[in-house]
Amino acid sequence: MVIMRYSEWEVNLIKDSRPEEVVIEVTTECNYSCIHCFRSTMFDECLGRMNLGLFRKLVNELGEVGVKKVVFSGWGEPLTHPMIVGMIKEVKDLGIYVVLNTNGSLLAKYANDIYNVGVDEIVVSVDSIETDLYRSIRSGGILSKVIEGILTVDNLRGYKGTPKLSMLFTINSLNIDDVINVPTFARKLGIGRVIFSHIIPLSKMHEKKMAVYVNESLVSRLSKTFSELSKEVLSVGGSISLPNNRVIASRSCPFMINKALFVRWDGHVAPCINYSHNWINSFFGVERIVYAVKFGNILNERLIDIWVKPEYLRFRARTTFFTQPSCLDCNLAPYCTYTSSNLYDCLGNTPTCAHCPYSHDLVRCPL
Repeated sequence: MVIMRYSEWEVNLIKDSRPEEVVIEVTTECNYSCIHCFRSTMFDECLGRMNLGLFRKLVNELGEVGVKKVVFSGWGEPLTHPMIVGMIKEVKDLGIYVVLNTNGSLLAKYANDIYNVGVDEIVVSVDSIETDLYRSIRSGGILSKVIEGILTVDNLRGYKGTPKLSMLFTINSLNIDDVINVPTFARKLGIGRVIFSHIIPLSKMHEKKMAVYVNESLVSRLSKTFSELSKEVLSVGGSISLPNNRVIASRSCPFMINKALFVRWDGHVAPCINYSHNWINSFFGVERIVYAVKFGNILNERLIDIWVKPEYLRFRARTTFFTQPSCLDCNLAPYCTYTSSNLYDCLGNTPTCAHCPYSHDLVRCPL
């Protein structure tokens, strides 16, 4: 039994604690070049693909640990990995619920294979329902090709309803007028759920130009749109998931709530997608360096052993109960040196999640 002490309190970790969800990043390569892509500010890292030997070691441990859900996602496009169908099949053969997050560009090509191996859910990222705007946001993308892929999957599943189809729409100042029409667009394609998210800006200038949440006029428009969407969904069915438009007091980590972890293409285990690589982002005019947080590597360690490492347990406890400051709504943030990276915060946490936008539900995790 592991005991965490905080002030006069002792918190016990149950002896059979284990991860229930695993995000597997099979590659950081992508055939798109989106204007809000994290990889644009990645530093001191190279792109790569997970090799089969590493993947199979991981799959064996998924079965041993009893993982319930696997999400193929990460900082690249999973369908660009040449062995992706076989990888999905190996996980499905364990009876695990499988989600595929994709930009949809190769969905038409792989639809039959994905359907046949039994993927449970497909989440397609679509950031505009207008052809030209889609192309300008997702450089290299062709909306009609994505639609073709979604419709192919919908036709294959028929009345069976599996795989489920979901859509992730990242809101910015360019596509805000599309938002009101997204649920209707999605229903026509057989998509049952739409998840909206704000962008994570890559610089101060990017935030000023692209982010809706920093512009009171746009926030007001978006709030009205959200209200209209909610009424529409209640009357005609379907499902939408809406982010917060402002920083809120209560915080929670989606990865901690779901007992999830992130496995990089090179085997390193990170606590979440936000801290899986080195990169730079900006929130409310403060640019921050985010250093990758790694608690082990499945190349030479067992997944369950990494999960219960003392340093990982301390991190999970601090993040589960959020005994950390909130940098995104702190008046001192523009002058504070602590908040310039995720290494430390003013309460002594290291690493820290004090400025995580996911915890405020401004942006959405791939879970």
